[in-house]
Amino acid sequence: MNTITINDTNLSDKDIQKFGSKVRAILLSGSKILVSSYSGIIILPGGSIEARETETDAIVRELKEETGIIYNINDLEKILSLEYYQPNYPTRRNEIINRLIKTSYYLGQYNGIDINNTSRTESEITGNFNLQLIELEELAKSINKPSYNPRKAYFDRENQEVIKILRKIRKF
Repeated sequence: MNTITINDTNLSDKDIQKFGSKVRAILLSGSKILVSSYSGIIILPGGSIEARETETDAIVRELKEETGIIYNINDLEKILSLEYYQPNYPTRRNEIINRLIKTSYYLGQYNGIDINNTSRTESEITGNFNLQLIELEELAKSINKPSYNPRKAYFDRENQEVIKILRKIRKF
């Protein structure tokens, strides 16, 4: 498993106003990867780890909520732990904070989408959340494209690291 820290501005833990833990899935179908398009951002399926929830419980829950498919944790392999110090992060509440997000990435096979079994949040519904399989190069080309969403740059930076790891471990 790979461990990466992104701290481009040398923030220390005392500079951080919010700490968070997330999980994301890298679901592959041949040379394609499942991505979410949401509020002008392309991200991998997943989300926050809830209180009293393990990482593995969270990734299975998030995949069920977003794809409608129940994944077996034994079919997912943790391949990346990313610790990302995010300076001046613009929150959804229009606050600017420094945050530290620790995200675990799990690799698995894409098993389809059962739209009738998904559980989308209100913000996912209003943010036009959708899923699609795209080529890894298409994900790479989406990085640094303009967006109305100021948080896009932070997700693009994460996606860059994921793409590097995928290129190392698989031939794309």
